[in-house]
Amino acid sequence: MKVDFDYDAFVICNPEGKDLEFANKLVDTMQASPYNLKLCAPWRNAGACSPNTRECTRDRCRKFLVVLSNNFYKSEEAVSHLHFAFSMSPGYKERRILPICLERCEIPTYLQLVTKLDVSNSRTRKWMWEQLYLSLKPTETGRRWTYPKAKY
Repeated sequence: MKVDFDYDAFVICNPEGKDLEFANKLVDTMQASPYNLKLCAPWRNAGACSPNTRECTRDRCRKFLVVLSNNFYKSEEAVSHLHFAFSMSPGYKERRILPICLERCEIPTYLQLVTKLDVSNSRTRKWMWEQLYLSLKPTETGRRWTYPKAKY
């Protein structure tokens, strides 16, 4: 069964300070050419995800981007969104939480084994937008991109 989603991802962050600044840059970059993805950011798309944000994330968003920093846990709403996203994750194969670390910070135990995008690392910053795009882009088969099989 193929499910069509309105958004490629729902962005979870503390909507203040540098977290919000990065999240806005993230949304602007991923929605612009050449990526052309559609992201739902509740602080920007208030009408799109109102009145029930949980219903929106469940029914309309394919993945979850979580912008983690030392300030993340100061937002009860952001933490609540993350817990909800995690509760949905095991039941949906296409639903994935993609953590983005702005700095060295506390990472929830249940996300420690998930591959993270480390923005604080200057080596990964060079290709972070492309890597993020490859993680978010929809595929026709519903599977992630894999390397082509070698011909021997």
